[in-house]
Amino acid sequence: MDSYKTIIEIGSFSIKTIIYSELNKEFSIIGTGKTRSRGYTGQEIENFDDFIESIKNSIVQAEKQANYIIKDAYILITNQSVKIKKTQKDLMLNGTIIEKNDLRKISNIKIDKSKNYHYSFYNSHYKVDDKLITDNPIGLNCNKLSLVSLVSIIDMKQVNLLKNIFQKLHIKILNYLDSTICYYFYLKNKRKSNVVLIDYGFNYINIIVIKNKVLHFQKKIAQGSKKISNDLVNIHNISFDFAEKLKISSIDLSDTRNSIVEIPIWEEFGNNNKKNVGHDNLKEIIIDRLDETFELVLKSLPNDKSFYTYVFTGGGAKIKNFYNYFRTKFGYDIQFLEPPKSCGIPKVLNDGSIMSLYSCFWLLTNNSSEKNDFIQKIDSFSNKIWYKRFVDLL
Repeated sequence: MDSYKTIIEIGSFSIKTIIYSELNKEFSIIGTGKTRSRGYTGQEIENFDDFIESIKNSIVQAEKQANYIIKDAYILITNQSVKIKKTQKDLMLNGTIIEKNDLRKISNIKIDKSKNYHYSFYNSHYKVDDKLITDNPIGLNCNKLSLVSLVSIIDMKQVNLLKNIFQKLHIKILNYLDSTICYYFYLKNKRKSNVVLIDYGFNYINIIVIKNKVLHFQKKIAQGSKKISNDLVNIHNISFDFAEKLKISSIDLSDTRNSIVEIPIWEEFGNNNKKNVGHDNLKEIIIDRLDETFELVLKSLPNDKSFYTYVFTGGGAKIKNFYNYFRTKFGYDIQFLEPPKSCGIPKVLNDGSIMSLYSCFWLLTNNSSEKNDFIQKIDSFSNKIWYKRFVDLL
C-alpha cells in the first residue's frame, strides 16, 4: 500500500511543494508545485491573505499531479529565523569497549531547552577521547565518548505563525526542517569531505563549509540575487518580473558581441513604450553586483589552507555562464548541485533553485529507510585495530 508524504518549502521568492510515495521501501516523487511568493518578504508577512493563497496554489499543483489531498506536511524554512548550533553529550567509559547500549545511553542524555524555541536534533558524529571523529565508534576502547549533534532552533513565534497559516489550509505540520541541515547530510552521504557550498538564493546566500565530513562553518549573508533585479529595475525603469527574466534568460556573462536588447519601459499608466539597450550595459550591471557579492562571500570564509571544492546551488546560480565568470574573476573551478534528472521532478522545475527541497526529501527518505540494527553490521574487530594504529601515531 502506498504511503504519501509532503514537503513544503517556504521561500522568499517561491513556494515549492513535493509529494512523494513509498511502495515496497522505494520512494518516488509523484507531485510537484511551484508558485511565486506573494505577500511575504522572506522575513515578514506583508499581506496574510496573499501569502496563504500563494501557498495554496503551490499545494494544489502538486495535489493534481499526485491525485492526492495533502493532510499533513513537513515545512522547510530557508530564512534567518532558523539558527543552527552544535551540542555535545559526553559519556565516561573509563577505558571499556564501546557497545551498542552505550550509544543508546548517550543519545538519551537530556540537554537544557528553552520554551521559547522549537528544537530539532540530528546526530552528526561521535568523538572518542576528544581525538578521533567517527560515525561508527562500536568496538573501540575509550575513556570518554562524545556525541555531537546539530540542533535546528526556531523561534516559537515563527512556529505559531506557521501553525495558524496551515490550520487555515487544513494541513497538520509534522515537523520543521532547515536547509543547512539537509544540505550537510546530503553532501556528507555523497562522500564530499572538504566542500564550500554556496546556496545563492533570492534574499540570502547560505554558506556551508564541510571539513572532513564535519560541519565546520555556516553563515547567511543578506546579499541574494534580488539585488541584481533591483539594480536593473532602478537603472532602466522596468518591471521587477521583466528584470528577473533579463537576469536569468537574456543576459549571458560570456557574450562579448554587445547585441541590442529591447526592453519595455514601466510607466504608471501602462503605455507600451520600449527602448533598446546594449547587452554589455546590462551585463555590466550584473557583474558589478556579482563582484561585490562574492568578494564579500569569500572574505567571510574561515582562513584555511585545506583544499576545498566550491559547489554552487540556488536560483541565483542559474545566470548564464556564471561558471566562466566565477572562474575568471576569482580563479576557482566550481561545480553545480542540482537534483538528479531521474528523481521525478519535472524538467521545467529541476534546477539548483529546488535543490534545498530535494535535499530535504533525501534526508527524510534516507532516515526512514535505515534499519534500527544497522550498527550491528559494523566490524568491531577491525575498528579496534584501526583505532590502535591511530593512537600509536599520536
